[in-house]
Amino acid sequence: MSPQKQLRDVQILNLCLRGMKLKQIARHMQLHRNTIAQILKRPEMQQLLQTMEKELVEQTTRDMLARHKMIDQAAEAKHTQKRIRRQGHQPQDGYAPIERYLAHRA
Repeated sequence: MSPQKQLRDVQILNLCLRGMKLKQIARHMQLHRNTIAQILKRPEMQQLLQTMEKELVEQTTRDMLARHKMIDQAAEAKHTQKRIRRQGHQPQDGYAPIERYLAHRA
């Protein structure tokens, strides 16, 4: 198979993974919908499509877990700050280091 056809086939698979329908893919690629259907029916294309879908699901799962972990860490930090304030501690003044530097310099 020529490199142009391989590139076309991968592009069709990519559009398919994005959720485009056969008719939309055909219009986008300027091919007949039967051509697109024949390409997608090939066993090697089915196998590649399944592999790409599996990788997409794994990547999405990893991203979601990382996002949830960051949200949990942010919520925990917020709760920790509230707990410290309730115990009578005041948050550190953000300008205090600058004021100390200016006082030391003068």
